[in-house]
Amino acid sequence: MGRLSEKITRYVIDAGAVSEELYAVYQYGFQIGLEMFICLFVCMSIAIYLHTIPEFLVSTGVFMFLRTYAGGVHLNSFKTCFTCSVAVQVMILQINNKYPLELFVAWGIILVSSICIWKLSPVENINHELEREEKEHCRKVTGKILGVILIAAGCCTALGMKKYISLIALTALTVFISQCIGIIKYKVEKEKN
Repeated sequence: MGRLSEKITRYVIDAGAVSEELYAVYQYGFQIGLEMFICLFVCMSIAIYLHTIPEFLVSTGVFMFLRTYAGGVHLNSFKTCFTCSVAVQVMILQINNKYPLELFVAWGIILVSSICIWKLSPVENINHELEREEKEHCRKVTGKILGVILIAAGCCTALGMKKYISLIALTALTVFISQCIGIIKYKVEKEKN
């Protein structure tokens, strides 16, 4: 990924679209973008194979919106992150498909996970420690996202879409677990430095 993002960045700079001073910013952005695209493409391909495209879209939407602002574990290499992301996505889809949660259990998980996600947000990363204003912004946006998720879950309940309630619960629980692991990883890395 690094080499391809470097070539794209060099092309953009040589074309005069951005200045040389912004090389590192654009190279990092292109690398992250390429990595996310590849991961989403593989996960979508698996969802197509499993005939779970709507479930994939719901789970990925909930996961991406929450993780963007609430934070979570950041793994140290693309290969580890890719492998973990694909495994977790497939696991969520398969568990929901084979063992969907009962409505009462799913709502319990959604409510408890939502409170915990909001209280823990945002989870910091050793590579990017947040300023106070950034933390406040992320927590506020996380609260709004959780509100939308609760409304969506309420609508799914009203419409009798139980498998989506279960899916939202499993995804929210996964984000919460990711936050817990991220906090532990941050503390361990912080102690090393």
